[in-house]
Amino acid sequence: MLKAGLLPSPVINALSSNLGSSKNKIDTQTFVEAKSDTPSVRIYFTVDGTKPSPFQPFKTGVVSTYLYRGAFRLGPGRRVVKAVAVTTDGLRESHVTTKYFDVNDMYSESYVEQPDENIYVEHSFVEMDRSPERTPPPKKQKKPRTHTVHHRSSSASQPKNDSGRTPWDDSVNVEGSIEGPISAVNYAGTQINIWGTPGGNLTEGLMSIGDPNRNPNYGYMTEQMLQRLQPARNLPVAPPEPPRITDVTHEENFWDRKTKPYSPANGDLEKTLEHIILNTYNYLTDDEELAGLFAWKKFGQIESARLIENAGNYQIVTTLRKHPDDRTIPKDPTPVPKPPKRIRTPPPRERIPIPTRKPETPPPSPPPPSPTRPGISTHEDQHEPRFYTEESVQQGTLVPFAEFNVERDCDNLQKAMKGLGTDENMLIHILGNRSNDQRLQIRDKYKTMFGQDLIKDIKGDTSGNFNKILTNLLYSPVEYDCHELRRAVKGIGTDEEALIEILASRSNKRLKAINENYQTLFNRALEKDIVGDTSGYLKKLLVALSQGKRPESNDVNQDEAENDAKTLFEAGEKKWGTDESKFLEILCNRSNAHLKGVFEAYRQFSKKDIEDAIKSETSGNIRKGLLAIVRVMRNRPGYFAYQLKKALKGIGTDEDELNRVVISRCEVDMVQIKEEYETLMKRTLEKHVESDTSGDYRKILLELLKDPTKRTEKAGNEKYENVELPGYKQPEIYKEDIIQQGTMKAAPNFDAGRDADALRKAMKGFGTDEKTLIAILGNRNTAQRLEIKATFKSKLGRDLVNDLKSETSGNFSKLLEHLMMDPVELDCFELKQAVKGLGTDDETLIEILASRSNDRLKAIGETYVKMYSKALEKDVKSDTSGEFRHLLVSLLQGRRPETVEGNVAEAQQDAQAFIDAGEAKFGTDESKFNVLFCARSDAQMRAIFNEYAKLTGKSIEETVKSETSGDIQKGILAIIRCVRSRPHFFAEQMRKSMKGLGTKESTLNRIVITRSEIDLVQIKEAYNRLFNRELERDVSSETSGEYKALLLALLKDPSLRSG
Repeated sequence: MLKAGLLPSPVINALSSNLGSSKNKIDTQTFVEAKSDTPSVRIYFTVDGTKPSPFQPFKTGVVSTYLYRGAFRLGPGRRVVKAVAVTTDGLRESHVTTKYFDVNDMYSESYVEQPDENIYVEHSFVEMDRSPERTPPPKKQKKPRTHTVHHRSSSASQPKNDSGRTPWDDSVNVEGSIEGPISAVNYAGTQINIWGTPGGNLTEGLMSIGDPNRNPNYGYMTEQMLQRLQPARNLPVAPPEPPRITDVTHEENFWDRKTKPYSPANGDLEKTLEHIILNTYNYLTDDEELAGLFAWKKFGQIESARLIENAGNYQIVTTLRKHPDDRTIPKDPTPVPKPPKRIRTPPPRERIPIPTRKPETPPPSPPPPSPTRPGISTHEDQHEPRFYTEESVQQGTLVPFAEFNVERDCDNLQKAMKGLGTDENMLIHILGNRSNDQRLQIRDKYKTMFGQDLIKDIKGDTSGNFNKILTNLLYSPVEYDCHELRRAVKGIGTDEEALIEILASRSNKRLKAINENYQTLFNRALEKDIVGDTSGYLKKLLVALSQGKRPESNDVNQDEAENDAKTLFEAGEKKWGTDESKFLEILCNRSNAHLKGVFEAYRQFSKKDIEDAIKSETSGNIRKGLLAIVRVMRNRPGYFAYQLKKALKGIGTDEDELNRVVISRCEVDMVQIKEEYETLMKRTLEKHVESDTSGDYRKILLELLKDPTKRTEKAGNEKYENVELPGYKQPEIYKEDIIQQGTMKAAPNFDAGRDADALRKAMKGFGTDEKTLIAILGNRNTAQRLEIKATFKSKLGRDLVNDLKSETSGNFSKLLEHLMMDPVELDCFELKQAVKGLGTDDETLIEILASRSNDRLKAIGETYVKMYSKALEKDVKSDTSGEFRHLLVSLLQGRRPETVEGNVAEAQQDAQAFIDAGEAKFGTDESKFNVLFCARSDAQMRAIFNEYAKLTGKSIEETVKSETSGDIQKGILAIIRCVRSRPHFFAEQMRKSMKGLGTKESTLNRIVITRSEIDLVQIKEAYNRLFNRELERDVSSETSGEYKALLLALLKDPSLRSG
């Protein structure tokens, strides 16, 4: 019920043109106005003394409550006008305002003495005073009256709407009849004698009214009404005057706008949303029950929204926040059963137009009384299939694989099971991401290609629950149901739960197909097996359901529904004992729509819901069967959610039940089932499955339950695939001189001589001014530092590097020394240190050779010979071996192709070759890896990574880690990470250099110096995203003194550097 008293009451006034007249003594030409000081409210009123009912239907001659749209006139007699203000959301209302009017017919011989004005406010809708008897007023000689004309400003006349009526007509005219208390223009378009003119000559009367000289009460309102009256049919009227100007403007009510069949689809978001909102409003106004559910909920902000495109319709799924203290529910003393949850997606096979409201057209005459029950739809529900079939997909979690290739899938499945060991991940990826139709194609093609039965191969290479679910996935839905039914009756004991679930929830079409296939598969009749393994009323129930002959109609007869409800009540609660045969007769032989009507009508005879009645009147398996029918009819997804709850609840898990529901519903309505499950259990189905299962069985279940939107995302492991960074774009062809965003930039107002003098002064004499060294060398780019070095030599005749070495020590000295090197010289120096002496620093070799461009690698080779009089390749070969040596030597050549686009067909071949060299082979052919990773461009490599993820469902990094080890694994992973994102690669390298005991300063120095002018800003961002840590903070905690200060100066954001 609305909350009364929360709004100010509206005010009712007569707009009399005679300023000296009484406010409650008016004539038939006086307009009455209702207004409220509160903005954005609607005013509803009555004129017969009855209480206003804001939610009453608006039908001519039936309902006395009107929505106030503008001033109105009253018929002669004593009138009681009552009004109430209601907010647009329907949650608050005012008290009722009442005002009495004595309305005199100024053209009649009668006159009524009018009582004093009386206004009062009622505080309840429960007791309403009825309007007084409308007795004819006593005859009295009409007194002459005078009329004062009030002049008003003018504006343009109102345009006509689609129906030929002006907006003023719609806002002022109030529905009524000649006998009613309101005089107006009726919907038939004929003019009513609203003027009360004497005599029967309507033409004469109208002419006299339109003449100011003949009508003493001719005034502004009369003038305006005459202009706006619709043309009378076959009636002579006075010629219309030229359009007068009025200051009355009309603003169209948003909710009265007409909707078009489709939204404009022209990029106009506002028009599109207007179309959706108006259609939603129209739909809700036609469904009182659903409208009530909406009106009493406290909806918060939208948390998520998505648009799903199906074959013949769109589905908008919106999640709104619920108010934590939401308790605004209807306080109806009569308990109302919870309506069945609507299935969200209409069937793509049939489109039903959404009805629209047309307030400007005359309503049709009321139809004759219908035999159907009010409130029960006799037409197809737009949200449910007309007749349920499993093919009427609502929203499954498993969708057809977009890039399905049956031969490729068969080949990969055969390789996954070939030889020693089994690649379970490949089985999960393929069978967990292909629709049933695609899986059946794979099953048939596998036998054609390899002459082997795929089901038998899977049974031979897997075991336990993982084996069961993979086997069941290779059956058609009908075959799977047949196998489950056979399992339920085979051997000792009977699985009544399986029999009840399948037979109570399947469509007529499916049940008939099950009977035929059961006979074909097992050479025996399903009905015979049921009869042989069950007894009593359960046997009768199952046999009746197995026939698949439930009526398929959406028509509901009110009387029949009530009679069936009464029969159930008398056979159960009203009777000593229970007549189960009546329950079977009705629940097994009535249509879905009819049973819903029966369940609703049952409340007329009992205080219990039908489910509670069944629980109290039956027991054992017959109770389970009857409850299953009721729950399926009311809410099929809710029923399966309840079945999953039973399968996962308590100690142990019913894997057969779990498999059956997940496999049979994952392509039908699993999205809705997951929603129902979360509502029922207050936790997601995936979390419950994850906690109650394990191993590969858990993986395949979660794959089948995966949200369909996630199946369209990029394949592979997000840990490796997600390398997006704000402001960073991976270069099509990598070059070191393509600067993304370095931390170091050229210092403004640079003067090499001044800096050289300052450095000399900082190192001259006793002690060293380290702050000056850091301030200068930590804020100059490479070119400026090299210029300082040359100026220091020419101007002061000293070697700057030697002075720095002699005046500093430790890591600080090494970092300063490296800062004074050219980038190519630094790489050569680092490579020489990696192969010098005993042992080899493989990490340094891998980092430099895998991350540098072709041009830089060629420059390194030439400079290395100049610096050390020895070829780099020779040093690398002498210090490494095996496939790792081959990989490094291949990289050293700097001959990787530099193309900007990848070839998808070649990428698919390379991805398959990678599978053949690794996962599909006993052992690993690393030589194939070298060819793939050293002879393909970056663009082509990314295409290979993408195709590999599509083929296997995992990232290529995962396979490299499982198929290789040692230095060759590190080298290949470094190439992959550099191709994906160099900032991520260097961020990982820096984390390794500081993780654990001690810090590898050479790696830290090398990366900071070489990347400070290229992409160190992106490296810092990647570091934060990968490890949720700030790079500067880690550097600060792992280093100390001037060494730390210089590193932090190099890492400083460019915006923080002073001139």
